[in-house]
Amino acid sequence: MPIPELKSDASAARLRFDHFELDEADARLVRAGEPVPLAPKPFAVLCALTRKPDKLVTKNELLDAVWGHRFVTESVLKSAISEVRAALGDDPKQPRYIETVSRRGYRFIATPVNWPTQRAAAVERNNSGSPGHAALTALIALCRGDTALADLIRAVATTLEHERPVFNHS
Repeated sequence: MPIPELKSDASAARLRFDHFELDEADARLVRAGEPVPLAPKPFAVLCALTRKPDKLVTKNELLDAVWGHRFVTESVLKSAISEVRAALGDDPKQPRYIETVSRRGYRFIATPVNWPTQRAAAVERNNSGSPGHAALTALIALCRGDTALADLIRAVATTLEHERPVFNHS
């Protein structure tokens, strides 16, 4: 009997921000290399927010995404957000990670940093001294945690670095 192939969920949040690493597929939140305990529902709320960085996620969207179509009140969401903020050390009055949008919902506002792959780390080391490094870094930062896009940008930059294109101006 063939072993079923495991497929990764493309919508699963996997990112780094500040001193944190979030890996939804492995149900893990880590700060500076140390695991941060977070109950399943607050963890799911954080993941739902990180899938839409800088976008408003309404209370109803979060309630549906995390609690399904069960009848729950907004107080469970407020409680989960409080647990997430406590785990992240975030202050609702001066948020660095989760912003409250009054009466509407929440927004993940941290600046994601790409997960380094071995190949991407090697490209970054190789390009660190090149004159276009600042531009490359800026482009990668614009990827907002999309590792596939960041890897593509790095690959193109590496190719251009090695092949120096010739343009015909006819």
